[in-house]
Amino acid sequence: MNDAPRRGKRERTMTIDTDAPSNAAVTRYLEDLGTGEPLVQLDWEQWLGIGAPYPKVDFTVQEVTARFSRNGYDWDIHGRLYTPAKEVDPTRAFVVCHGGAGSERIMDETPDGRPGVSPSIAAQGFKVLAMTYPGHYPPGGTWQVSVEDRMPVYLLDRELPEEEILDRNLKCTFNVDCQGFATLIDRHLAGRNILAWGHSTSGPMVAMLHRFVEQAEIGGLCGFGTGGPDGWRLQWREQTGSESVKEFDIDAISRRNPTFFKSAGYEDPEDLCPWGGAENYLAWAGKVRSQMKTSLCDNQHLVNMAKLEEYPKRTGLPRQEYFDHIEDPDPAWIKKIQVLLTVGENDKGHWKEGKRIEDKREPFMIRKYRESGAKRAQLVLIPRYGHVGYAELHNEKIAYLWLWAFKNGYFSG
Repeated sequence: MNDAPRRGKRERTMTIDTDAPSNAAVTRYLEDLGTGEPLVQLDWEQWLGIGAPYPKVDFTVQEVTARFSRNGYDWDIHGRLYTPAKEVDPTRAFVVCHGGAGSERIMDETPDGRPGVSPSIAAQGFKVLAMTYPGHYPPGGTWQVSVEDRMPVYLLDRELPEEEILDRNLKCTFNVDCQGFATLIDRHLAGRNILAWGHSTSGPMVAMLHRFVEQAEIGGLCGFGTGGPDGWRLQWREQTGSESVKEFDIDAISRRNPTFFKSAGYEDPEDLCPWGGAENYLAWAGKVRSQMKTSLCDNQHLVNMAKLEEYPKRTGLPRQEYFDHIEDPDPAWIKKIQVLLTVGENDKGHWKEGKRIEDKREPFMIRKYRESGAKRAQLVLIPRYGHVGYAELHNEKIAYLWLWAFKNGYFSG
């Protein structure tokens, strides 16, 4: 595997100010975790009291790329590697993966200029690798083409003919994404024990990374609006009836606009969104997010079984390439990991759907991890936040929940 030509490669140094923790809020949170109960619920006052567990440190950010091969093509993958001046634990690291129409940049910054989740973790002394799906990161990192006209950029050093892009759209499977993630992990985090976070569409991907990573170990899963393996999503839907599904035509590309943003329930309380409403968020997002998903990405994540059967017939690729993401993770691996998911109470898909708590998606996933033998698996419910809470005010506290758990041995051994 060779490095792809790099554009816009740079390093920068950042420092983040963190508030002193409130002992009462943190103590109650850790006590609730200590009970081992599947669901830990925070109240708003407690949430505001969650401060940083470690002293702040400076860190550098390096843009990294790699080229790898799968399904008859070469692909480029781009990421950001955050390296603290002093690490809390040099044997551990975090990986951060965005949602379906995003990029690593939405985990680097917020629409109003505050740090995102990735630098918030790095400022606490942990190495972080944030990555973008192949096709979702343009040369230089900022999209110059309108959302309506843009297409995936699968190679960073040259333009591809439209016919090839359309063919790649049908072959850029979840396995392509996972292999790309693993390529960067093996290159930059070799020998480390990894805590992996995938938001939304990439939640199922990080649960399958153990199949692809060779030089590191996926030792635990973190989450905010993450879900679990897509096969478990299918089980959740069939067992609870909590989700209705839309199928996407094989050649379709769905594009994000304010209408979609509102219909998806992504708007949250004004006091948490200093950038304003959906239009202002999308004006920012149109530059740093891809704002598009191929039909394959949508149909795989939604587990549209009948629709998925069309892809191997069209492409000639093995059927397994489109369906193996539905299989359960390796049970031997699950028995070695700890899982700590978080979710906002206004997250339409991950919390609000389902009348009973046990019928909601995140509690269902926690139950599946526990039944499958995970060392620990718990869910923390955060008041008031929705699916894009990772960008809203106090977003750093999402990372602090994981880090307080880490500091107190949740992810040990």
